Amino acid sequence: MRRMLSLLVLAAGCAPAQTAAPIAPLAAPYKGWPEAIFMDAAEPGSSLIAVPESGGRIIHFARSGHSILFENPDYLGKTLANTKPDELAQGYIGYNIDLGPELRKIPKHLPLWMGPYGWRWDGASTHLLSSPDPSVGIQIEKTLKLDPKTGSLELLQTMTNVASAEHAYCLWDRTLCMGGGFALVPLAKKSRFKAGWSLMKDGAYRGEDPAHPKVRILDGVLVAQAEGPSSKLGLDSDAGWIAYARERLLFVKYFPYSPQGPYTDGGNSVEIYFDPKVCELEPLSPEVKLQPGERYAFPEHWILIELDHDVRRAEEARALVDRIPRSPLGR
Repeated sequence: MRRMLSLLVLAAGCAPAQTAAPIAPLAAPYKGWPEAIFMDAAEPGSSLIAVPESGGRIIHFARSGHSILFENPDYLGKTLANTKPDELAQGYIGYNIDLGPELRKIPKHLPLWMGPYGWRWDGASTHLLSSPDPSVGIQIEKTLKLDPKTGSLELLQTMTNVASAEHAYCLWDRTLCMGGGFALVPLAKKSRFKAGWSLMKDGAYRGEDPAHPKVRILDGVLVAQAEGPSSKLGLDSDAGWIAYARERLLFVKYFPYSPQGPYTDGGNSVEIYFDPKVCELEPLSPEVKLQPGERYAFPEHWILIELDHDVRRAEEARALVDRIPRSPLGR
């Protein structure tokens, strides 16, 4: 409970001051969905699109018209109301917040993952709220605020125990970006993994001597090129950010790190999945125990930086770390 309150205070206290009017959302049809939420920061040329009917997902986060997120054509316009649940179970499009740990094989929770969310605008932020899911006893809320001056996104992800018994989960951000780029994560100086990172094999994370042809460690930073067969990496990074460089965009996701943990998905605070189409950036919260009615919030801050040339090599991607600003979440 103390950790929960500290994160809520952190989320409220670290927001950058707004010097312009908040960006109010506009609702309109989008690619088969009857309603999507559009937010546009015109001055920096940033834009965001979220779809309440499809798990309250963010499916577009762009700078100068170029989105970093993977917009899967096989999922456009699909919802639980018009598609068989098994066809939507992977939710292979854009961003959503999931429940973990993945290794524990928790019950399926499609109402949270792909179900309809209600939404409202409070004059400063957009709120997306799921239905309560009895299979896991949880309700999810996302609060979005796009900065009109910088185009950065403040994202607050909250789970509430709506059941009559205690539940324990972590929040698991799963952000699918278009493949082919380079994921960047600093290694922890005192990692629990011998190599500083781990590779999933046979259902477990192996950190003794992991090896992957698309992964390099360059001056303390893991650089993973998102190409080739399906792969899953795990790190106990304490840096509080993960970045992804693709063509002329650098995407940075900041999130809080708790030294006390517990990080129960293989000890990882961040994970990376990639295959021939996508790169999934996966910050994780610690696992928390929630009594009936208790809430836990996991804040993030997203930025997109425009680059002056395409990033084609791991060394070029590693050099971009020097361009990443300090975390606005206190690290």
